[in-house]
Amino acid sequence: MLAVLLSSVMFASVTGLADPQALCRQAESLYAERYKLAVLEEIISLYEQALAEDPGNVEIMIRLAQHWYEWGVLQPEGEEERGWRNAAEYGFRALGLSGLDEALRLSNEEFREFVAGATDGRALLWAGHGWGELLGKMNPFSAFFALPKIRAIYERAMELAPNYMGGSAYQAYAVLLANLSDYGLLFGVKLAQAKPYFEKAIEIDPSYLENYVAYAREYAVRAKDRALFLSLLQHVLEAPLGNWPFWNRHAKEKAAEYLAKIDKYFP
Repeated sequence: MLAVLLSSVMFASVTGLADPQALCRQAESLYAERYKLAVLEEIISLYEQALAEDPGNVEIMIRLAQHWYEWGVLQPEGEEERGWRNAAEYGFRALGLSGLDEALRLSNEEFREFVAGATDGRALLWAGHGWGELLGKMNPFSAFFALPKIRAIYERAMELAPNYMGGSAYQAYAVLLANLSDYGLLFGVKLAQAKPYFEKAIEIDPSYLENYVAYAREYAVRAKDRALFLSLLQHVLEAPLGNWPFWNRHAKEKAAEYLAKIDKYFP
């Protein structure tokens, strides 16, 4: 009888943990400390379990895309690719594709049609982030031809979710334009075109410090504007963590790193 009772208790416990909503609530309770790698990995594990129980849940896929991207951010150089790929995979799955490989197989025209029909800017953002980071790992020829697709992703994300993650769609688009300006007339982009998008991201959420770091590193360095670079990064170091414990900690770390290299950026 005791064995039967214990078995029933254990079964109830296991089935309770397998409930997708309970697993998601447990993951969300850990958010404030996800800047710790072990905590972030626990969050990912919980969401993976939840998705296994509810395979078509788009919200869980978006969470996994975000948190795998964040996992990549916490990895040392050379070990982050798994995070970028999983972010792209889950982002595109949330958008209705089978994953990154299907996105890669689409022609430019097919991809533009796909993006135009997308309705969730959050999923687009993480798919673009993951794929964008992977470009550095790809064959340069393949990466070059992927850039217009990444641009289409962020343009649509700005339409659908302009305020999401502190205006990250605007920031990401600004970073992309700044990088495209390196190719001269090839993409028809000048560095000055990136500036208003950086400023729009900061306007959307002045407390999201990643926007200032991206503005400094990707625009001020290219524009050879040392004063802007200093101003932006000093602001990041002095600003409170606020409501972005993961990303503002990361921003402060990068701000300190970039300031330490200022003479390299502005010889």
